[in-house]
Amino acid sequence: MNSLGTTIIEVLGVTLPIFVVVAIGYFIKKRGIISEENVPVLNRLTYNFGLSSLVFIQIAQNKFSDIFDVKLLKVIFPSYFSYILIIFFIFFFTKIKAGTKSAIIVSSFRNNMAFIGMPILLYAFGELASAKASIVIAMLLPLNIIFTAIFFQVFNLKAAGANINSQIAPGEKPATGDRFNVNTAGKINLKRLAKEIFLDPVIIGVAAGLLVSYFNFNLPKPVTNIFSILSDIAVPLALLSIGASFKFAHIRNHIKYISIISGAKLVIFPAIAFVFGKYVFNLGSLDLVAICILFATPVAVATYIQAQKYDTDLDFISSVIIVSTIVSALTLTAWLFVLRMINPA
Repeated sequence: MNSLGTTIIEVLGVTLPIFVVVAIGYFIKKRGIISEENVPVLNRLTYNFGLSSLVFIQIAQNKFSDIFDVKLLKVIFPSYFSYILIIFFIFFFTKIKAGTKSAIIVSSFRNNMAFIGMPILLYAFGELASAKASIVIAMLLPLNIIFTAIFFQVFNLKAAGANINSQIAPGEKPATGDRFNVNTAGKINLKRLAKEIFLDPVIIGVAAGLLVSYFNFNLPKPVTNIFSILSDIAVPLALLSIGASFKFAHIRNHIKYISIISGAKLVIFPAIAFVFGKYVFNLGSLDLVAICILFATPVAVATYIQAQKYDTDLDFISSVIIVSTIVSALTLTAWLFVLRMINPA
């Protein structure tokens, strides 16, 4: 079989099983094996224990010089900020209600890097690519949390304040930054936001892994085995939890903007990263692969979780998560094929 046919089979061998497991997660919930109330628990279990252990052990078991390249930062941040600026100026002046507008903008840049991107890189390019991906995720995760709060705050300040005040009983003193991560003066609750960032399990896992990798610590075998066992649950639980989170009820109401955001996120976002990585900063092939695949992932489930703290269009967010995830089965396969041809190793 020629190299083209071999590459196609290899690519499908990576993406097809991943999205089949996502589909299994949906049918597991539909059959009642997992209840609606258990889905958030499954998400937290996967993220807090599985994925945090996965990023830690994969970084810790690699040399720091092998997984970190300063060029990564030169590509990540220009790609990220230029894309957000494009999306912001496109939708800022559109005549859409504030809640939907904020949901559209935030959904456009929140990627499911951990639940979708890391499994693809792990199965397609091995543990080194996955370790590099962990660093990219750690760099962007705080920015994602901060910008999500800012955009929701900019577009939903009045609505958020009204919702907070509506929850205050007559004669009761207003609480500061309770549910919405904002205070009654309309300012972002910086203390809670900082806590959300610095206590994030994946960020802690990456930081701990980098320390072990940088100082070349030899972890005791029992410790390594514990994290290896926990990391083994990350990929299957992550994929099952994505499928179990699917709700199809509101897709028809938002199909126009869902289509636009899905196209921008799955095609334009990674294309910008590809141009910066290959033609501007001449990034190494495996680093380029890691960034492009991560930027080509669908909307993160965490977007919906964080959006619940604000008065925004949750129906749009849940719908775009579903559609972008389904469409990404095709677009990620295409991106993986292109990147495989560039870096066949």
